[in-house]
Amino acid sequence: MTYEECSVLNCTDEAGIRVKLRSKMVVPMCRYHASQHADNIILKAYNFAEEVHGNQTDDSGEPYVQAHCVNAYNILKQVTGDREILAASILHDVLEDTTATYSELEGEFGTRIASLVAEVTHDGQKDEHGYYFPRLNSRDAILIKFADRLSNLSRMEAWSEPRQQQYLNKSKFWKSE
Repeated sequence: MTYEECSVLNCTDEAGIRVKLRSKMVVPMCRYHASQHADNIILKAYNFAEEVHGNQTDDSGEPYVQAHCVNAYNILKQVTGDREILAASILHDVLEDTTATYSELEGEFGTRIASLVAEVTHDGQKDEHGYYFPRLNSRDAILIKFADRLSNLSRMEAWSEPRQQQYLNKSKFWKSE
């Protein structure tokens, strides 16, 4: 199957619901999950993210969910097979960037996924350097945040030079001399 043949892939989740995935960037995810007879929680997270992010695009004009959320998912699946962490990686920006609520996430995906998404969400409070930073407390949320940051670092070409430098500075977690 080529990327062109996969640009619209119909999958069936374990409940028998037909699900369309509409991006060449989703193909690696689809190939894996289609071969596993469709992983319901991952596809459900993808469809929810697509719905609530709507027509949101990233800075280069690409559909946001495919360009960033699926990219974070693909990075993270290299280090974990935990389906709830992977689903949360696809959903990681829905509380921050959309009108979706914690209650909606909890109702759709359960407390663990909703809590992971909340944990990586910026809380609106700036730190002493003027940066927003999430309430990272668990290993699982830190894994998601690292995948999020790595996705952003890999897609910075469309950003201004000052924004790139600010993000690089904010991404350092080691002491510079």
